[in-house]
Amino acid sequence: MDLVDHSKPIIENKEFSSDVRDQDLARQVLRRVYAVEKIFIDVSFKQSEISECYFRNCRFIRCDFTGASIRRSNFRGSQYEECKFQYSTWEHTQLDEEFLENCLPSEENLARDLVRSLRVNFGHIGNYAAINKAASIEVMLTGQHLFHAAYSKQSYYRSKYKGWVRVLHSARHARWKALDLLWGNGESIVRILLTGVSIVILWAIVLAWSNPQFSWPQSLFAVAHAFWGVTSSPSLPGHQLTLLTIVRFVLFGLFMAILVKRLARR
Repeated sequence: MDLVDHSKPIIENKEFSSDVRDQDLARQVLRRVYAVEKIFIDVSFKQSEISECYFRNCRFIRCDFTGASIRRSNFRGSQYEECKFQYSTWEHTQLDEEFLENCLPSEENLARDLVRSLRVNFGHIGNYAAINKAASIEVMLTGQHLFHAAYSKQSYYRSKYKGWVRVLHSARHARWKALDLLWGNGESIVRILLTGVSIVILWAIVLAWSNPQFSWPQSLFAVAHAFWGVTSSPSLPGHQLTLLTIVRFVLFGLFMAILVKRLARR
């Protein structure tokens, strides 16, 4: 087995006193490096280790952070234009949540992995609003990736996902879509409420169509009351009351699961 040295130059306890342009800081260790309101243009931080650094209110233009490991640093107020963050990881780093809107890679699987790292990072610094936002974006990106893996005609997906693998991703996307419609894959209380309302309306339509003794207002009134466990006249058949009770408990359980998840993040 042949091994070669892979040591990284270390830059520590330094301050950028002016703007930086066209510099290669790839595969280096930046430790306790300081910069405030500086502009970094075409600077490569590729596969670098950025630790305990302070880059507050800086502006990064066309910088490359591919594979960078960023830990215990401060990037509050910084702006990023046309920067690359594929395969980067973030830990215990102060970062504005707008990063989630403007800096994700175009590839949804890489964007999903970055969002996962950022979600954990926001948990480290106690930014609970950003945690929820990152979780919602992660769910959306997962759905996009499954859809493209199953149905996209792009050469990348068709060469990587073929045969039974494509069928498997089709099934996974169908499951993801069903859970998304039901409760937003565990991230949407509003979707739970809409699901409950939709079930009541559809049930009332079927009841009024199949049972002549129920007019449309009566069926809607009866189903709504039965859904909440309230007796009404005329009442629904016993088996329908049982099914609506089961549906109510399932939706209530999903509703509580979302609440517990959100509270647990705090």
